[in-house]
Amino acid sequence: MTVVVTGLGAVSCFGSGVDTLWEGLLQADRLPVPAPDACGLPEHPRVYAAPAGGGAGRTSSLVAEAVAEAVADARLTGEDLLDAGLTVGTSLGDIDLAERSGPGRRLATHTVAAVIAGRFGIGGCGHTLSTACSAGAYAVSWGAELIETGQAEIVIACGGDAFSRVAVGTLHRFGLLDPECCRPFDTDRAGMVTGEGAAAVVLESAESARRRGVAAQAVLAGQGWSCDAHHPMAPEPSGGQLRRSVAQALATSGPPGAVVLHRAGVALNDSVESTAVSEAVTAAGGDITGTVGYAPKAVMGHTAGAAGVFGCVIAARMLREGLVPPNAHVTDVDPACPMDIPLTKPVPLPRPTVLVSGTGFGANNAVLAWEAGA
Repeated sequence: MTVVVTGLGAVSCFGSGVDTLWEGLLQADRLPVPAPDACGLPEHPRVYAAPAGGGAGRTSSLVAEAVAEAVADARLTGEDLLDAGLTVGTSLGDIDLAERSGPGRRLATHTVAAVIAGRFGIGGCGHTLSTACSAGAYAVSWGAELIETGQAEIVIACGGDAFSRVAVGTLHRFGLLDPECCRPFDTDRAGMVTGEGAAAVVLESAESARRRGVAAQAVLAGQGWSCDAHHPMAPEPSGGQLRRSVAQALATSGPPGAVVLHRAGVALNDSVESTAVSEAVTAAGGDITGTVGYAPKAVMGHTAGAAGVFGCVIAARMLREGLVPPNAHVTDVDPACPMDIPLTKPVPLPRPTVLVSGTGFGANNAVLAWEAGA
């Protein structure tokens, strides 16, 4: 069964809306700001902060805003949502509630899904994915599987995470934070910078979309999952399992014109990903030097559970516009990455297929291939 995207939604450091996100990516000049809390660290951490929102939990509020845009974009009614499914990717859920309450309050990531289902009247099957940084990619992929297996005709797949003292403190302790900005493609990259935000896609069977009279903004052409179980945080150096996930996604889609990489500014992780993706694309008959590589975290930070969903939203806009935004904050391009890395201006999308790579701590990998909609 063919799965298509009929609605998109986003709220990011650029502001509210997918159009605002796309314009920010094209400008490629966003820098992080001081975090709202020093987290007890000797140097004040940086963050790509999203606009302040209302509600009891910050992540739930961000996700609700993204879902509202996606639902409106897909022209879904309350009756449509009654049988729709819901998949949510988040690393820490409404962590702000737990951090404000102090010791003793438990963190429950599934409460974000409960908030969203209740607010929008989504009555079908629901799943919360917390596979660290790949959670968003898994949420979209899992949502597609619900449609492919006949468990739903429409699924709202979304992801979100907000600033967390716990997350920033942990990343600092492991030496994974860049004190200035995120520089995924620079030879001297020094780590990630956290970001806030939420993104959502409405997934739908092609038959349902035709019946409702809505256009497909992108078509899922392939997907692959894997886990190498090598280390709680570091990737397996050969990238074998990630390469397997990419190969699975490409088996039904063909070589991509561009890759939205997970690449977050952590030297080893970035190199393993680039090598694994490049080898898989080459094995599938693609010209890797003519494949455009893009890393949106340079201008929006690492949005954790939202990152993979943002990747899918960005892929859909690349396919619609026929463009790949430039990569930001690069002085010397990483020579180990063989892809074509645009730096100063957007470049044409060479072929109408975009690969989205999602990796996470614990080496959970989810990869999706998207083609242009009709």
